[in-house]
This record gives sequence, structure tokens and C-alpha cells, in this order.
Amino acid sequence: MHILIIGAAGMVGRKLAARLSADGQLGGQPISEMTLVDVVTPQAPSGFAGKVNAREADLSAPGEAEALVAARPDVIFHLAAIVSGEAELDFEKGYRINLDGTRTLFDAIRLANGADGYRPRVVFTSSIAVVGAPCPIRSRTTIIRRR
Repeated sequence: MHILIIGAAGMVGRKLAARLSADGQLGGQPISEMTLVDVVTPQAPSGFAGKVNAREADLSAPGEAEALVAARPDVIFHLAAIVSGEAELDFEKGYRINLDGTRTLFDAIRLANGADGYRPRVVFTSSIAVVGAPCPIRSRTTIIRRR
């Protein structure tokens, strides 16, 4: 099984890669290869017996998503995000990474689904914070109850 982790240099990505390395399998299938990608080169997890490709890339850059999907990973963990204050200070960057990068990844997967029916499992863990003024707990609770 080939696993791609986008955002692999971040806290969650590093911990995920280390756990997968320690387990050596996912869903009962052995992991033979991990591709680790981030805007800085991620470190390979120690003790992994399979092949590790660690590289620096920006998912929102033209052609990057297509290049990552071309390797046909079986499982894609999409953890890359610009969060909280950084996204609020630079909306364009937040949109480029959080929205456009994700859309580009999904489009690359959709377009790669050729005659062989390529359909990787995609895990998108939203660590993207809410942008805007703080919402008081009481108001948030009220909104939830009305739905």
C-alpha cells in the first residue's frame, strides 16, 4: 500500500507518519511506501521498512496535485492548511492553500480516474480554524439548538 501525506511536516502529519511507520500497516494491509509532502521537506519516520519519498512542494502550485496523484497512492491524508491568525492576516494565502489547493487535489484525483477506475481513499482532517470574530459559547449553543 502506498500512502501520501500532504502536510507531513506539521505536528499532525509527523505524528501520523510515525504511527503508520510503527504499525507498518493500515486497515490490515502492509504499507510498502509513504510519500511525505509539505512546503518544507518532511523528515522520514524512523524505523519504516518501506520506501519513503519526502519532498518539498506547495499543493496549490500548478501541476503539483497532478504530480502527487500520478504516483497512484492508495490512501491520501490531506492535512495541509493555513490556520487561524495566518489565514486572517493573509486571506489570499488562506484561500490559495485551504480552498484552491484542496480543490486542485480533488480535481487531480477525478481526472486521474481513467479506464482503471483509480479511486484512492482520501482523508481530509479539517484543522482549518473559523475565520472571524470570537463567537460566545452561549450564542454558539443557541445556534446548535435551533438546527
